[in-house]
Amino acid sequence: MASVGATPGRTPQGPGPGEASTNFPCPAPVPGPGEAEEEEEEEPAEIHLCVLWNSGYLGIAYYDTSDSTIHFMPDAPDHESLKLLQRVLDEIDPQSVVTSAKQDENMTRFLGKLASQEHREPKRPEIIFLPSVDFGLEISKQRLLSGNYSFIPDSMTATEKILFLSSIIPFDCLLTVRALGGLLKFLARRRIGVELEDCNVSVPILGFKKFVL
Repeated sequence: MASVGATPGRTPQGPGPGEASTNFPCPAPVPGPGEAEEEEEEEPAEIHLCVLWNSGYLGIAYYDTSDSTIHFMPDAPDHESLKLLQRVLDEIDPQSVVTSAKQDENMTRFLGKLASQEHREPKRPEIIFLPSVDFGLEISKQRLLSGNYSFIPDSMTATEKILFLSSIIPFDCLLTVRALGGLLKFLARRRIGVELEDCNVSVPILGFKKFVL
């Protein structure tokens, strides 16, 4: 069996014309001090949920920082036990839950129980109450229709913008519209994702998407 290496008594020669050389794997070069590039760690995605419950119906909208998109669920029936809301919380695991300071007793009890779950994994969400006026129906419609969205071209007229948004947002779902309006108010106030930017930089919203469980 031929061994790989130099023949005793001879000076090792390089491969002649047409001969293949034997390649040995070379260890990867070790970067010197200061040469290693530090990989930038991506900030973990955050989900901020806005919810309203009234007369057995639930209105839900949330903002996901991973894709800068607002997701909404059209008004859906949910009984006093709020099992649907609990399913949504288990599914998306929000960083915060935003709602109106003026709430039904069932919702108040539910949120109080949620806030007291000290051993919830990974951790319980922050409960944020905004003034009930921030969830007004007309003001919420105005926020939605007057918002600056990167997916709507500047060349679109006001009428065209209203028609376009009406085709993707269910304005006939009053609780959902109010939840969307409250969410926009919260995003603008907290400046989610643009905390360090100039005050004239708004929170990016790249789309509205409907979701169902």
